[in-house]
Amino acid sequence: MGFKNLKEESFDTSIYIRPKRFSYESKGKTCIWDFIEAKDSVSTLLYHRDFQSFIFVRQFRIPLWYHQNKDKSYKKDENMGYTIELCSGLVDKDLSLEEIAKEECIEELGYSPKFLEKIGDFYTGFGSGTSKQSFYFAVIDEKDKVGLGGGIDGEQIEAVFVKVKECEEFFANTIHTPLLNFAHLWFMKEKAKEFGF
Repeated sequence: MGFKNLKEESFDTSIYIRPKRFSYESKGKTCIWDFIEAKDSVSTLLYHRDFQSFIFVRQFRIPLWYHQNKDKSYKKDENMGYTIELCSGLVDKDLSLEEIAKEECIEELGYSPKFLEKIGDFYTGFGSGTSKQSFYFAVIDEKDKVGLGGGIDGEQIEAVFVKVKECEEFFANTIHTPLLNFAHLWFMKEKAKEFGF
């Protein structure tokens, strides 16, 4: 892990999330539901035409690290806390969703897609806190490389290139978000023939 002095702090307010509590009546009983109000996000499946590969993000996630640290059945190793994800970011700027998605591709992976295809909007976290995730697809090549990537503001992000034909085996051996599986299935259904798979 490339971080130092990781420790729990007292938590009062956050610019990213807000705890919420609602009460309601159901079947004659008063009930309580606690959840987190979170910002919406964008995610992009990047296909690299030259390498016939997807480009995913490997990123350290403190909530995952915390969960694994408490899980007695989890075998602690150098991958603890790391996930494989799509290139993603919060909707926290006064920009269009497409502009935010493109900005994230540059910040995280160093590629600037010329065109983003909107796949759809999805809602996640129905029990603990719902947010909307807008999903895009982009084709890139080495001419679209404009920077090093790696993230900003203390993020530690690595680009992971995975050949389309090796995706299922890769998923079987990594901790990753469910959206990766959906993205792969969508690509195989909608785009595979176009790119010779």
